[in-house]
Formats: sequence, structure tokens, C-alpha cells
Amino acid sequence: MEDMLYSKDLYDPVKRDKSKGTKSDTEWKKAVALIRQWLNLSMYPHVDTETNTEKIWNKLKELYERKNVQNKAFLIRKLVNMKYIEGKSMSEHLSTFQEMVIR
Repeated sequence: MEDMLYSKDLYDPVKRDKSKGTKSDTEWKKAVALIRQWLNLSMYPHVDTETNTEKIWNKLKELYERKNVQNKAFLIRKLVNMKYIEGKSMSEHLSTFQEMVIR
């Protein structure tokens, strides 16, 4: 999602970057619409009343990026139990590892 906002030059409202000048209301609304377009329907009720891009982004981060002890322990367990699969290339194996860490 971040990449999409950057590619359309709509990430400024999310990071509150005022240095690039003032965006018009239309551009702010485009950023909000773009974020909502890619939301899972189960997440939509959490942000349907928000019109501020930064607030929507922070709410989604709060809901999706829950970094508690249980999640960290689960990730460590997955990484420890990850094994190389015969016949798979090392780059695929490392890519799988990297995806686990990023998520």
C-alpha cells in the first residue's frame, strides 16, 4: 500500500510531510479513497468514518501491526522450525524466510 501511495505521490498526508507543499483537498481525498479501495471488508468499519489519511493509516497500523509477546514468540518458533526443502533453490528459501520476517 505504501508503494502505491508513493507511486501516485499521495504519501505526504500519511507521513505528515508539509515540506512538499500543500496538497489540495482532492488529493487528500484520493489518498483516502486509494487506501479504502484495498481494505478487506472486515477492516472497513474501523475506518469508514475517518476522512484524515494519517488517522486512517495509524488505525490500520494499530490493527495490523500488533507486536506483542505472543506474536514475537510465534514468529521465532516459525523461524526456528523452518527447514530447507530439497529441490527448492536457495534464493526461494531465503525469500520465504524474508517474507516471514517482514510480515
